[in-house]
Amino acid sequence: MKKKKTLVAAVVAFVLLLLFIPIRRNYEDGGSAGYKAALYEVIKLHELGGNDETNPYIEGIEIKILGMTVYRDTNE
Repeated sequence: MKKKKTLVAAVVAFVLLLLFIPIRRNYEDGGSAGYKAALYEVIKLHELGGNDETNPYIEGIEIKILGMTVYRDTNE
């Protein structure tokens, strides 16, 4: 019985670990990079298309948890 509990705990720990491991994605918008896992996503923004002539990029960070944006800070 103890062996079965240990196996179940190991499987649950492994699945939780997989939910938090991110995969890097590069976007073709000027240099943005995203890190996406099953439960969250972090995007480091560096988009071409800012309004200011001195800085033509939109830069910042965006954090999503379960698909909902919880934090976004840009220089727009």
